[in-house]
Amino acid sequence: MSAPFLDLSSYLQHLEAVGRLRRVAVPVDKDRELACIARLSLESHRDREAYALRFDNVRGHAMPVAVNLYSTLEMYAAALGLVGETGSSAHGSAAVSSGACSPGATPLDLGRTVLERWALALDAPLPPVLVECGPVQQLVTRGDAVDLDAIPAPTWTPGRDAGPYLSAAAVITRDPDTGVQNVASYRVQVHDRRTMGLFFGSRLQHGAQHLARWAARGEPMPVALMVGGPPVVNFAAAAKTAYGVDEMGIAGGLAGAPLEVVRGQSVDLHVPARAEMVIEGLVRPGAQRLEGPFGEALGYMNHAAPALVIEVTAICRREGAVHHGYVQQLPPSDGHLVMELGVLGPLWYYLTRKLRLPGLRDLAILPGSAGVAALVVQLERSPDHDAARLGKALAKMNFGQKFIYLVDDDVDIRDLETVNWVISARVDPARDIVLVDGTSTFQYDPAVIARAVRDGVELGQPPYRCSLAIVDATIKCPVPEVSLPARAAMDAAGARWGELGLPPIVPRPRLRRLLDRAGGDADATR
Repeated sequence: MSAPFLDLSSYLQHLEAVGRLRRVAVPVDKDRELACIARLSLESHRDREAYALRFDNVRGHAMPVAVNLYSTLEMYAAALGLVGETGSSAHGSAAVSSGACSPGATPLDLGRTVLERWALALDAPLPPVLVECGPVQQLVTRGDAVDLDAIPAPTWTPGRDAGPYLSAAAVITRDPDTGVQNVASYRVQVHDRRTMGLFFGSRLQHGAQHLARWAARGEPMPVALMVGGPPVVNFAAAAKTAYGVDEMGIAGGLAGAPLEVVRGQSVDLHVPARAEMVIEGLVRPGAQRLEGPFGEALGYMNHAAPALVIEVTAICRREGAVHHGYVQQLPPSDGHLVMELGVLGPLWYYLTRKLRLPGLRDLAILPGSAGVAALVVQLERSPDHDAARLGKALAKMNFGQKFIYLVDDDVDIRDLETVNWVISARVDPARDIVLVDGTSTFQYDPAVIARAVRDGVELGQPPYRCSLAIVDATIKCPVPEVSLPARAAMDAAGARWGELGLPPIVPRPRLRRLLDRAGGDADATR
């Protein structure tokens, strides 16, 4: 294990040192090419072959752009210090050498380890520490010198988006009554040299609630946008938490140490001292401008609509700053993974620390389900645990899921093929699927649109009406053994791997789990 990375530059150095970052030196256009290259990389390299990209020659800009930084669970965990320099986790080697093929060599528990780090952070947040100065304010521009066009914010859906967006900005606002800050991820379109759009999406968002309180005072709301900062700040900004929680404290809890913050140069806000860049400004209640269309994280374009306007008052940055963005349109992407764990971390904390539900082993969101839509719940196999009852309890705490899958502890819940296998083999649809109508979702997608058309209603701001399916894919009676070779036979084959003349392999985590539960020690010669 290593310490969590407290700024983006040290994390990028780590990725490059372990072969998880590739530099692009040739000129690349930020509005027509960059997102396309990043998307092609995401679609071609998954899991252990995935890597981050750093564009060092963005046409017309001196500032590099970094993308795909958290494309896999291992990369996310590395940012938290849960994966060591060689790519191994706290639970074992992440690779199998040419001389061994033990099914136990690939760590299965990394996902749960990340969830436990989240639970620790939520249980014991560490408030930030105010310092006099920090690298983020090495270069400061104000007033007429402010120029957003100098920032290489890409157009993320070329040919469809209205323009460039700060897709990974952590937006910092403050409750004027309590003084408590909030950090969250919102849509931010760059309009021109001095203004940006700010789209909350719903009046329920904590930033929108802050704005309402500033408006009640007849005052503009100060805002600061962190672009490229400590990874834990981006992770905390995605968290689904109660109103009044300062995500900077959660970020400190994730890091295991309080983060340093400095006072804004032009606004009364505390911002991460070690960020790459912070953009400060004011939002005047009632001032709006057309924003969008924009390719949303659900994989579909969202239409243009009036949105708030940020009047930029200052841009602060490090010397040699790097711009960071998410390619978060069609799933999957690193932005979706950050979103998923921002849902799962608080949910895991609530279920295991507050409700103390027995038998809960792990949580995951199915890859490709737009960050929230399909929740998979792993349960300890026991006659004392009522899967159907747990599923209904989870439905009442809906974070926007459309599907809740309940599975046994022999299932690798992060392996889509294995989840599909148990759904196919262990579910009787008439008996094991419960439909819950009238739930809510923040997803703007074809299903939501179709319901609105059917009901003859106009879609305003989310949440929207939807429904939810609880799928009980647990085993409910004695069943045959899984048709895998016995563990002894698999271990013997693995021991010979080095002499077979075959390339090194990394068995999928599901193999170890299935062998642990069902491989048995039967005589492999019979």
